[in-house]
Amino acid sequence: SYALLMVILFLTLKALLSFPPFNKENAKLIAFLATVLYLFHPIHTEVVCNIKSLDEIFSMLGSLSAILLLLSYHNKPKIYKLFLSGFIFFIALLSKENALTWIGVWLFWLLFTHKSFSKKYIINSFIALLIPAALFIFIRSQVLGAFLNTDIPKELLNNPFINSTKTEEIATVLFTWLIYFKLLIFPHPLTHDYYPKQIPILNFGDFRVWLAIIMVLAIIYILIKSWKRKPIISFAILMFIANFSMVSNLLFNVGTFMNERFIFSASAGFTLAVGWLFTKWGERSPKWAMYVLITILALYGVKTVSRSFAWKDNLTLFTTDAKISRNSSRVNAAAAETLVTVAEKNNDPIQKQKLLEDALFYINRTKYIDSTYYAICDISGRIYFAMKNYEMALESYMDCINKNENQITYNNIYAVGVNAFNDTAVHVSYKAFKFLTEKFPDNADYLYHLSLSYRYMERFDSAIIALEKVINIDSCNSEAFNQLGEIYSRFLGDFNSGENYFKQALKCDSTNSTALENLGVLYGIARRPADALYYFKKAYNLKPDDKNLMKNIGFAFQNLGILDSAKYYLEKAK
Repeated sequence: SYALLMVILFLTLKALLSFPPFNKENAKLIAFLATVLYLFHPIHTEVVCNIKSLDEIFSMLGSLSAILLLLSYHNKPKIYKLFLSGFIFFIALLSKENALTWIGVWLFWLLFTHKSFSKKYIINSFIALLIPAALFIFIRSQVLGAFLNTDIPKELLNNPFINSTKTEEIATVLFTWLIYFKLLIFPHPLTHDYYPKQIPILNFGDFRVWLAIIMVLAIIYILIKSWKRKPIISFAILMFIANFSMVSNLLFNVGTFMNERFIFSASAGFTLAVGWLFTKWGERSPKWAMYVLITILALYGVKTVSRSFAWKDNLTLFTTDAKISRNSSRVNAAAAETLVTVAEKNNDPIQKQKLLEDALFYINRTKYIDSTYYAICDISGRIYFAMKNYEMALESYMDCINKNENQITYNNIYAVGVNAFNDTAVHVSYKAFKFLTEKFPDNADYLYHLSLSYRYMERFDSAIIALEKVINIDSCNSEAFNQLGEIYSRFLGDFNSGENYFKQALKCDSTNSTALENLGVLYGIARRPADALYYFKKAYNLKPDDKNLMKNIGFAFQNLGILDSAKYYLEKAK
């Protein structure tokens, strides 16, 4: 699609420059140089490499094709060309609304060339563009409620000027124009991310803003000065202005400070002006003009190729651009999230640890820039969880709850509690389930896990209270009865209560192998080997590979004096 765009760009520029007052004799050369410079320019790497930016290519391709058909209609006035031009322009608008700016380009071009056309042609050409534009605006307004969404989100990532005065906003916008101009001339370094706070908020006391103002005034001066003597330069500037207008942040807030893909279409005006300059220079010093042009194209080519490698995958892109957009909270968070996602799938412990350490570095940098977003603490929680630093993971997820209370985060806190308990970080498990039971006092699962923490903290009274609450909520919770049996028999020495709770656990779930084994152990201690053997065997049928059960069965047979069977199971347990 990009190659096709280059063909259409060359044909359109050549056709546009073939009418007075432009230089018809050099139209082909100027168009060729402009297209080659456009082709090689590194600032287009994002649009070409990022499939999500195909809308930019299709929008520009459709707009240029529509204009090319209008020019063809002038040479051979067939009515179908007008209809086809309008249809293609409508497709361009559906690709991206920025295609509307090409109506402005057409208008500016006619300001220079109108003497070559009849009023009928001019009117028909505008009708061909305005009808699909009006239809598009109508459809968009019906779908969105308005052509432009003026409800600016009240969050920094979608409105970088949320905390700025109008004066600061205008000053900062002017500064971004200076950056755009610099990238057109010297496209390094390149990044896909200019989100807050990569671009600083400036005011009119900053010299960089005044450099931008001087640049704008100089361009306006060149535009006016060149109008009659060098009309191609004036048209090129107007082409840039028209295409840049909708993404400039001056007419309306586009949701970010700037982006390299925003000047994908506008840069055609820049390369047109440069192409004309090289043509003029070539008339006086052809060798030097050629050497400089080849050097520029070579440098552009090297930069384009090297930059394209950054678009290999999300991991490469985000970690590369996080080094450039160091002050952008968005790209640093994206780098951290991508790294932890890769780490979670990596089975090599050394590589996994390195990935997680890198992820932690980027998320900590993000927190330093701006820690107000839910996603930041969520990613932080994932990183610490993967590192098995459950205390910090819990702290991160608790912070998430303060920012945006939702069930997903509660589930994450639950996972932290369970894994912390299994990893013997019982104090973290206690904090997690204490928090959850305070939020959800009727959740039996949370209460049950809280009781486990109490038990291993030797707070048996608290564990019993929690388990009784579980049974009040779920009257036949086998695991809760089993835990009560263990606490009473093993820790409090109350074998009668322990026996009753174990039996109640089995009444609720006869396949509870832990309760079966516990009851067998209790009967073994009570010197009731026959009863012990009965329950051990039932548990063994459920867990035939359990070595501990084999030992217990062997000891039960031994206590019953059945030595052959005792020997068999004790040997099997080895």
